[in-house]
Amino acid sequence: MVGDDKQMVARSNRQKAASTRSRAKAEELAKELEGLTLDFARYLPTVMSSLVAKLRANANVFFTQSYGVSLAEWRILSFLAEYGPASAYDIWTRSNLDKAVVSRETGTLSKKGLVEIEAVKGNVRKRSEIRLSKAGVALLKRSFSEVLRRHDNLTAGLDPASIETFLRVARHLEDRIVHMSDPPSRPLTKHAPVKRIGKTGKAKTGKA
Repeated sequence: MVGDDKQMVARSNRQKAASTRSRAKAEELAKELEGLTLDFARYLPTVMSSLVAKLRANANVFFTQSYGVSLAEWRILSFLAEYGPASAYDIWTRSNLDKAVVSRETGTLSKKGLVEIEAVKGNVRKRSEIRLSKAGVALLKRSFSEVLRRHDNLTAGLDPASIETFLRVARHLEDRIVHMSDPPSRPLTKHAPVKRIGKTGKAKTGKA
């Protein structure tokens, strides 16, 4: 009994010590964040979301006006050109497109005569196979050189090393998304996207 009591006391003391350290860290972080606000011009999720939205809007206008298809439709056609006949499930799971978008756009592409949809014989799940039609293949061939030109225009001023660095950073950020809610293990970095609010109410970029 005496040994059990000692263990309980020791456990309680460890818990209290851990709780004290946790409160101290929280107070230290609160003090560090005092007078700061987010700098959305340097907050990467906002920067990238804005970039993607602008690229998507521009591409939608281009593909609609030039080829009569939406960006999502062109993505589906390009997927089929790369991987061959596929089910709607294959397309939305492997191309990072929304399931509802794939279902809707494949139907639209079929009506436009750009894809052919056929039920797989003997498949108990009534699986359908989607393949490019001759018109779909022709559309991709017509758009290919112009898509490459648009990419060159977008990346003008960047050398190959810079583009490879960007792609490496993009892959790193994608891998880190699942860790965004991890508990803090270190003080804020010097490049944290924050502004310090001065007495005049104007914000200054940076932590200091």
